[in-house]
Amino acid sequence: MSAENPFHVRLGRIYSPNGSAKFVSFAGRVRRAAMNSARSTGRARKTSTAAEQYFSRRVIVKVNFVKMTKYGVAAQRHHLNYIERDSAAKEGEKNLLFNGNDNEVDRDDFWQRGKDDRHQFRIIVSPEDGKDFDSLRTYTRNIMRQMERDLGTKLDWVAANHYDTANPHTHIVIRGVKDNGKMLIIPREYISYGMRDVAEDIATRELGPLNQIDIAKKLALQVKQERFTTLDRDLGRRAHNRVVDLSMLPERGAEWSDRLQKWRVKELSRMGLAEKVGFGKWRLEGGFERTLRRLGERGDILKAYHRSLAAAKLERPSFSEPIYDAHGDRVKPITGRAISKGVLDDVNDRSYLVVDTLAGEAVFVETGREANIAGIERGMIVRAGPQSFAPKQSDYTIADIASKRGGVYSPSAHEMSDPSAREEYIKAHVRRLEALRRKGHAERNSDGSWHVPKDYLKRASAYEKANSYGNPVKLDVLSRISLEDLPQIMGRTWLDSELQSGVSHTAQGFAEEVENAKAQRRQFLMSEKLITTDGTITDTTLEHLEKRDLDALGKTLSLELGKPYNPAPQSGRLSGQYRKAVQRPSGKYAVVEKSKEFTLVPWRKTMDRNLGKSISGVIKGQTISWTLTKSMSRNIS
Repeated sequence: MSAENPFHVRLGRIYSPNGSAKFVSFAGRVRRAAMNSARSTGRARKTSTAAEQYFSRRVIVKVNFVKMTKYGVAAQRHHLNYIERDSAAKEGEKNLLFNGNDNEVDRDDFWQRGKDDRHQFRIIVSPEDGKDFDSLRTYTRNIMRQMERDLGTKLDWVAANHYDTANPHTHIVIRGVKDNGKMLIIPREYISYGMRDVAEDIATRELGPLNQIDIAKKLALQVKQERFTTLDRDLGRRAHNRVVDLSMLPERGAEWSDRLQKWRVKELSRMGLAEKVGFGKWRLEGGFERTLRRLGERGDILKAYHRSLAAAKLERPSFSEPIYDAHGDRVKPITGRAISKGVLDDVNDRSYLVVDTLAGEAVFVETGREANIAGIERGMIVRAGPQSFAPKQSDYTIADIASKRGGVYSPSAHEMSDPSAREEYIKAHVRRLEALRRKGHAERNSDGSWHVPKDYLKRASAYEKANSYGNPVKLDVLSRISLEDLPQIMGRTWLDSELQSGVSHTAQGFAEEVENAKAQRRQFLMSEKLITTDGTITDTTLEHLEKRDLDALGKTLSLELGKPYNPAPQSGRLSGQYRKAVQRPSGKYAVVEKSKEFTLVPWRKTMDRNLGKSISGVIKGQTISWTLTKSMSRNIS
C-alpha cells in the first residue's frame, strides 16, 4: 500500500440469514451519540474533529401486521386503493403501484393473489431526508432486495410513493407467503429494529453519512422554529418538575449542543412557553409540547382547509378559530356537512374532516386514525365533539356494590343489591371487570369475586382515556343521505329529530339549507298523513316512519331470502343467525334469520365478529343483551 494513498477499513453489518440477529446501529440515537462525541471514522478520539465523526441517516419504519379475515380482505382492497390515489403523487403525475421489476402493477391482480393469505404486512418507510433522493422507487427496491436476502426468500410485494405530506414516504404491502408457498413469519427483532436498520444503512450509502457539523446545522435551524423540535424534546428530558438547569458546564464534545439548547429555551421564553427562574434555570410552560405541535401543524392544516373550501366552491366566514380543538376547556360539539376528508400525516396515521357547520362557518377537525373516517363520504351529516373519559355506568354500579362490601364485588352481591337485574346484565359487569383486570385495575379472587380498589372510578377513567388513543374526537354520522335527498325519504331521519327539537338555526350557509329542508320535510310528512297541519313531530311519528322503512326493507329481503319478515318483539328473547347488516335511512340494521322467518334489529359493532353465526338476545325496551358464540355475552344498548 502506497503511503500517498492511505485508507481505513470500515466493516459493514453482518446479517443473520433469518433476519433474527440484533443489528448495532446509531439510528434513533443521533442526539445521544452527538452529545457524547461517539464513533469516529477509526482515528483516535482525542485527535478526531467534529467533521470526522459520522452518523447514520434517520428513517422511520412502521410495520402493521394484518390478519386477512373476511373484513381484512375488504380492508386490504380499500388500503390498496388508498395508497395508489393520485392525490398523493407528485404534482401532475399519476400514482402507480410498483414492485421489484415493474413500474406499474395491477392492483386487482395483487389483491386476488393475496386474498386467501392468512396475513399480510403493511409497511411505511419515511426517510428524514426523503426529498434528497433521486428516486424513492429505487431506494424502496434496494430495501426490499436486502430484506429478501435477510429473510432467505423472494417476497411478493407492491409499493407506492406519497408526496402529499412534509416528508415523502413509501407505503409497502407484503404478502404473508414465502416463494415456496409456506407462511412468511418475520422475526419480532427484525420488525422492531432490523427493517429500520436496513433502511437507514441504504439511505446512508445513497445520500452519504452525516457528521456532527451536518447535525449541528439541522439543529441550529430548529432554534427559531415555531413547532416541536428535537431541541424541545431534549429540554423536556432534562427538566425536573418542568425546570431545566442549563447552568452546569457541558460534557466535553457536547458544548455545541448545550449552546443550541440555551438559544432554544430563550426562544421559548419569547413565545411565552418558558420563564427564567434563576441563573441558567428555566421553567417550561405546562403543555408546551402540545402547543408547539399545534403551531407546527397549523400551516399544513390551513393549506388543507383552504384547498377543501376551494374544491367545494364554498366561501365561509371565520367567526372563530377554524381548527377545532377537541381538548379545549369550553369546547362544544359541532354538527354539519362533511365537505372533504383526507390524511394529515400518513406515518403517524392522522386523518381529518372539513365540516360545513350549522354555525355558518367551515371547521377543520382532526379525526385521528384514517380508519375513523373510512365510512364517511362528502355530503354526509356528522357530529364531532370532545371524547368523554368518564367511567361507564357499569363502573358506578360496581364501585357502589363493592363499597358496601369491603371493596369486594361478586355476581351474587349484585343480584342481592338489584333483584331485577338479569343474568346477561350482571355478566356484562363481570366482563367489564375482566377488561380492567388485564390492565391491573382490578383483581379476581379465587372464589369468583373481585377485589375493587378504592380509586376504581379514577382507574376506570384512566382506562377509557388510554383506549381512546388515535380517537381525539367523538365522531357520529347523523345521516348518510345528503341533505338534498332527506326531505322525501321514507324513514326516521336526522331532519325529523331536528324538527322535533324545535330549534331554529341562524339562516346562513349550511344552516339556511337545513331550514329550507326542514320546511320541505314538514310538507312531505303532511302529505303522507304522518303529522297534522300544526306540524308537530312526536315519538309516535318517528316510530311510524321507522316502521314503514323496515316494512319496505322486509319486503325486499323476503324475496331475497325466500322467507317472510316478522318485526322484532318489544320484549322477550330473540335468537337466530346473524346474516348481514343493511344501511337504511332510519339507521343500520342486522338481519337475524330463523328457520322459517327473519327479523330486523338495530345493528351494533360488536355483532360483526359473529357474522354468519347464531346469536341470542333478551329484549328489554331499547336494550338488547346479546349472548354470542363461545359463551361471549355483549350488553348492547
